[in-house]
Amino acid sequence: MGHASQSKHGSSPKKVSSSRKSGKTTGMMKKATKGGSTSSKKLMTLGFWSHHKSLPVTTLATSGHSLTAISPFWYSMTASGTLKSKVDMPLLAEARKLHIAITPLVNDATGTQAFLTSTATQTRAVQSIDHMIATMHFQGVNIDFEPPHTHLKSQLTAFMVKLRDQLPRTDSITIDVVPHSGGAYDYAKLAPEVNQFVLMSYDEHSDGTPAGPVAALNWVTSIAARLKSIVPSSKIDLGVALYGYYWAAGSTHAVTVPYAAITPAMKAKATWDSRYQEMTAHIGSDTYWWENRKGIAQKIALAKKDHLAGIAMWQVGYANSAIYSELLKNIGKQP
Repeated sequence: MGHASQSKHGSSPKKVSSSRKSGKTTGMMKKATKGGSTSSKKLMTLGFWSHHKSLPVTTLATSGHSLTAISPFWYSMTASGTLKSKVDMPLLAEARKLHIAITPLVNDATGTQAFLTSTATQTRAVQSIDHMIATMHFQGVNIDFEPPHTHLKSQLTAFMVKLRDQLPRTDSITIDVVPHSGGAYDYAKLAPEVNQFVLMSYDEHSDGTPAGPVAALNWVTSIAARLKSIVPSSKIDLGVALYGYYWAAGSTHAVTVPYAAITPAMKAKATWDSRYQEMTAHIGSDTYWWENRKGIAQKIALAKKDHLAGIAMWQVGYANSAIYSELLKNIGKQP
C-alpha cells in the first residue's frame, strides 16, 4: 500500500479459536458485519504506517486524535501461506495507549501472489491471518495484495470469501485497490466480504513516470466516481497523500518528500496549479509536486460529498501538526 518508494518485505501457525479477546475498539470496528459497514456521521480515518520509514513512535501521538484505526506495515504473506512478521513493539504499545484500533497491513512477499494459486495455500494463508489477529488481539486486517494479477481474479475472490468466513464478524477486513487495475477485482463478489475498499487515489505520477501531480483533483474525482458506481459508497475509503515527489530534469525517478519535510524555501518558490489543484515548484533542475492543506481539505470534502465511509492516509508521520489540525477540523472531530 502506498507510493512507489515503498519497500516489500514464518512459521506455520497453530489453529486457534476465532474468538477474540475483548478490548476497547473504535467506531470503525463496532458495527462490522458481513456485508455491513458503519453508520457514523463522521468520516472514518485510517492511517498507514510503513515500518521501513525512520519515524519515532511519538509521531503517532501527534495524529492519534484524528485516527479511527492504524494499519502498520508489519506482515507479508509467503508463497506457502505463512506470514513474515516485523512488528514494531513500541509502536504497538503507543497505538494501544492511544486506544487506536489496529488492523495491520498484510502484503505479498512473493510479488506473484503464489499463495492464491492452490486451495491448500489459500487455507493456510487465511489461518495464518486468523492466528495473527487472535494472538495479537488486533481489530482486523488490511489486505494489500498489489499490484493485483488479473489472471488470479477468481482466486483472490475465493481467498477473501474464506477469510470472511474464518474471522469473527467483529474483525474488520479492508482491501487496498489499485486504480485502473485491468479488471483484477471482482467487486460484486468482494463487496459482501469486506468492510471497506481503500481506494489508492494517489501516485497518479510517481517513481517511474514523468513529473506531474501526485493526486490531481479531477483524477481523484474520476476514479472515486468509477468505484462508487460499482460498490456502495459506504464501503469506500478515499486515499489521501501526505507527501509529494521531486524529479530531476529529464528523469522519471521520483524521490518522496513527506509534507513535514517541505521547507519554507520550497514553499516560497511554489505555486498552486489551478488545473490540477496541487502545489508545484521548480527548484534548480528539480520539479516538485505535493499535496498541501488545501488539497487535503478538497479530498476530505469530496469524501463527504460522495458519502464515502472515510479517508485513508499514506502515511502517518509524513504530516506535521498543522495538517492534522486541518484534518480534525474537516472530519468533524475535536483534538
